[in-house]
Amino acid sequence: MSSSELKLFQCIPVPVGDYTDVFELQSIRMALLHNVIIRSLNGLIYYSQTIQANDEKLTPFLEYSQYVVEYVHHHHESEEDVWFPLLESKFGAGSMADNVAGHENFKAPFAEFEKLIADFKAKEKAWDPELFRQGIYAFTSVLMDHLVEEIDTFRPYQLKEHFTKEELDAFEAEMRAWLMARSVPEKSAQILFANGDAVHGAWFPVVPPQFLAMIKGDLWKVHADWWAFGCCDRDMNVKQEFAPYEPTFEDRSKMEAKQA
Repeated sequence: MSSSELKLFQCIPVPVGDYTDVFELQSIRMALLHNVIIRSLNGLIYYSQTIQANDEKLTPFLEYSQYVVEYVHHHHESEEDVWFPLLESKFGAGSMADNVAGHENFKAPFAEFEKLIADFKAKEKAWDPELFRQGIYAFTSVLMDHLVEEIDTFRPYQLKEHFTKEELDAFEAEMRAWLMARSVPEKSAQILFANGDAVHGAWFPVVPPQFLAMIKGDLWKVHADWWAFGCCDRDMNVKQEFAPYEPTFEDRSKMEAKQA
């Protein structure tokens, strides 16, 4: 199968704004994080066609696939554990119901894909790249709708109606602590670089300069055979085969009209 026959997914537009403004940061960062998910899945789809059953790359490919699944779980747990309760406390009871439903709607086929990877890895199923891709396609249409729709939850005009700057700054500290408690030095930042955005979000992920060389150096090497399946190099430069699926900036006039 040629790459032209594969179905890859378009990254979502990135909001225009000042990421140093804590109100504007939220929707910008969420779009960047959602695009990490989209790129990660595109990488799995694209590179699956290059893997053969007896290929030495099969094991690291399946390990990376498991980590992509783990990353999606991690992202949604951060929302459900930290973000959604905070927003519901301000927006009102039940205000996050649609967001939670967005997670639930693709949970069953996502779990089936997770099991499929485990079955391939345990050799309970013979490697079948077409079956692997169909496992992804089974949940991506619902997931993509959710990734697009959820950005509106984090629009600055909404947040400004319910939060002070000090409250959002406090949330940022809480979220950093939540993430750090669950961070793995050789994996957590690397997936963000391997599927990041040097054009629309070169500042993200935010990493202290003294740690950056280590993350892209010795720690990168631990799972270098995983990150090879990302859409970008370690400097977030997108690979040519994925360039057509990269995002644009949002049309700000449409967002202003929506706000009005």
